[in-house]
Amino acid sequence: MEGKDSKSQSKQHILSQEQEALLDLYIQKLDDYFEGLKASEKVQVEVETLHLKKILTK
Repeated sequence: MEGKDSKSQSKQHILSQEQEALLDLYIQKLDDYFEGLKASEKVQVEVETLHLKKILTK
């Protein structure tokens, strides 16, 4: 029975606390990067829309 418990404990802790903290930081940085991409795409669409409106009003 003890062997089974130690196996389940080792499965629960695949990463050390330091590795988990680093992974959390990495995921946060990825989230920030993708949020920046979304914001830049939004600005690009606004610029293109304004450009098209300008062309159409001429």
